[in-house]
Amino acid sequence: MKNSKKYISLLLTLCLILFSVSCTKKVQKPTPKNENEPKALPSVIKEIEKDTLSIMNQADMIPFFQRVIIETKKIEYEKIQIEATQENEKTTKKKSNILLEEQPKPMTIDESILTDILKKENATSSKEQKPPKNIDETWKKINQTILMIHNKWNVLEPLLIDQSVSPDIISGFEESLNMLTTYGMNKDYINTITTANHLTSFLPKFMISFKIDVPPAIYTLKYLTRHAILNAAMGDYVSAQKSIDKIKETSQSIKSTLIEKKAKSTVDKFDVSIINLSKSIEKKDIHLIKINGSIVMKNIMLMMEDITKSM
Repeated sequence: MKNSKKYISLLLTLCLILFSVSCTKKVQKPTPKNENEPKALPSVIKEIEKDTLSIMNQADMIPFFQRVIIETKKIEYEKIQIEATQENEKTTKKKSNILLEEQPKPMTIDESILTDILKKENATSSKEQKPPKNIDETWKKINQTILMIHNKWNVLEPLLIDQSVSPDIISGFEESLNMLTTYGMNKDYINTITTANHLTSFLPKFMISFKIDVPPAIYTLKYLTRHAILNAAMGDYVSAQKSIDKIKETSQSIKSTLIEKKAKSTVDKFDVSIINLSKSIEKKDIHLIKINGSIVMKNIMLMMEDITKSM
């Protein structure tokens, strides 16, 4: 009897313990999130960057495309003329074979401004670099991409307002996008490229309001590098050199971060490439400027990679 009472008492105690544990689990609440923690970066910002780079790439190919279109038409015309002449079959066949072997020459460094730099950003595609039959096809693609940015901006703008991004920054982007639309519709080659690049200068200003894996200043460096090359291509070497000075200033905090993360070799490569680009601007040698500009961009992308790997 005593053993029976002990057994019942032990069972009741065990039940009470189990009940108290289950109640404790029920009242546990999830750890509240820090209200001051920034929201994740909206993917639409990266999408807009991709679209602007695509516009620059397509517009930058226009001088090359125009030459290829003219050369292709010339070759086709000569082929028709040969086939129409009353020459013997052997001579006609020989000339036709010569024309078939003729192809428009590859793009030269003089026919583009940003192509090599955009390649370093992985912003080019074989589809975009294939010459069209008519240059209007390229402008149609450019304007379609501009329309896509308008639609994406309609998604992004309310998010920026919600994050209290400066109205001046928001209106600045909107005004530049409207200008880009006008230049695209007017088929204005150089202003389409420069304005598309100017749009990218706003993206790091948007990014600072969100959580991002790399410093937004990296995107400022990319913009400034393109800006320097574009100014040099238009003969404005003073503005090109000012962009280099801004690159040096903007890169200081990023370089400090990389040194802390044991990536000093990347910093050294970047510093040397900036010096070389600056020297080529002083010489006003546009070929060297394009080459050294692409090396600077390659090192910026390496900086981004090093920071991302260490996260």
